[in-house]
Amino acid sequence: MSPFRNPPAESRQALPRTPRRAARTTLAASAVVALSAALGLVPSSAVGATAADTAASTIAGAAPGRFMLVGSTGTGHISSFGVARDGKLTKAGSPYAADAGFSIVVTPDGKKAYVGSLSKKTIKGYSIGSDGSLTPIAGAVAQYDAAVIGLAFSPDGKKLFATVGGQDSGTIRALSVSSSGTLTPLGAPLTIAGKSFLSQPVVTPDGRYVFASSFSANTVTAYAIGSGGLTQVGQPVDAGKGPAIPGITPDGRFLYLTNEQGNTVTGFAVEEDGSLSPTPGSPYPTGNLPHGIAVTPDSKRLYFPEAGSGKVDGFQIADDGELTPLANVPVAAPANTMPGLVLLSPDAKRLFLVDVLTTNLTSKVHSYNVAGDGGLAPTGLPSVDSGALFSDGPNTVMTPDQGPAAKVSTVYSSGLTGVFTASGSTDPDGSVSEYRWNFGDGTTTTTTTPEVTHTFAQGGTRTVGVTVVDDEGCADTPVFTGQVVTCNGGPKANATTQVTLG
Repeated sequence: MSPFRNPPAESRQALPRTPRRAARTTLAASAVVALSAALGLVPSSAVGATAADTAASTIAGAAPGRFMLVGSTGTGHISSFGVARDGKLTKAGSPYAADAGFSIVVTPDGKKAYVGSLSKKTIKGYSIGSDGSLTPIAGAVAQYDAAVIGLAFSPDGKKLFATVGGQDSGTIRALSVSSSGTLTPLGAPLTIAGKSFLSQPVVTPDGRYVFASSFSANTVTAYAIGSGGLTQVGQPVDAGKGPAIPGITPDGRFLYLTNEQGNTVTGFAVEEDGSLSPTPGSPYPTGNLPHGIAVTPDSKRLYFPEAGSGKVDGFQIADDGELTPLANVPVAAPANTMPGLVLLSPDAKRLFLVDVLTTNLTSKVHSYNVAGDGGLAPTGLPSVDSGALFSDGPNTVMTPDQGPAAKVSTVYSSGLTGVFTASGSTDPDGSVSEYRWNFGDGTTTTTTTPEVTHTFAQGGTRTVGVTVVDDEGCADTPVFTGQVVTCNGGPKANATTQVTLG
């Protein structure tokens, strides 16, 4: 979360003695200036807020409804970009003044964003327009007496959790989120044990527990989520030296934390009661200054930037949670940049790397193709200037893939043969690409076209079902990353029809 701190010497790979080290020193000095702006020590007007104007001129070609929001910790602005399937980013409007700090989250329906502020000590809600614009939501404000560090939604988007605090102590807060977007405190704030500077929250995909890391106390603490607020579960657990941004697997089985000052990733199995057990071999060595974690929707791989090494790294996740290095990674970030955050597209075919800083001060967004074996290769698309000065923490987010809706009917039946169609199925932000059929007689098939013919072994009445899958792999099961939903799938992806066979 603060990659300009001096890292320890140990790392998985020795750093080359190149001019890149001098570049990182320049970036470190710039980061201090930017953080001063974020905390109100220098006016945000002292830094440019319109650099993103050079990124792109139009949103044409972007996937409908898919946007990336990039926050500037230095100026508080948020830049919005349309995201195409191939990873191309196109500008969706000028940077918006939003008091951005370390954290931005979006609702499962992709229509609202909530922004935590360091200097204003607030959480503010914004409507996301169909063109990617941001508009303040009336009454969607929570005011605190200390900086808001981290934010995380519950999987259903009805609760919001915030870590709030300064350098010596911090609290975790729960809020309910109304359908109109307003915020209401839910229960009393709980003190995070120890010196909880730069805490970040992450929620289990079943919505039962929230974990809060503590950068300065080197711990992670579990809290049970109830209708009336939060209850601490057990005692804080050692998480490694300087845990930054936690990540949880979408299947809810494992929690991982990158340790900025320890050059490791710590892994835990999440038990039924919310307690944490170390995964085999934890902690796992990394390069210098590992930062945020992005986990694939199938819970099989994770990626993270190494701010000090100037690389993007990754691990394979075993069935027991043990991590092993991926082949063909780490890969180098572009020269003269400090990588700070990685995001995966909903289908995990693209990885986006966001700089904390560059030698040009404003951060850029770079894109990589993700191979079947997890390897990374640059897409060849130009990097996009985000316009953000010092983009630290999980303050870049993409709006979720909205799941498809199925519609099925019987076209024709004769004897034991039936013809069925799901041609009326739709996807709000893409297209339906796959149809998974269940014929109710113990047989199934998958097609890429909406019509299917099936011959049954016996007559009678059968219920034929279809589950539709969109072009980003979203279907009837939501995918939750611990802070936001990436695939807002649900039961609407399923439909049935009955046929009577003679």
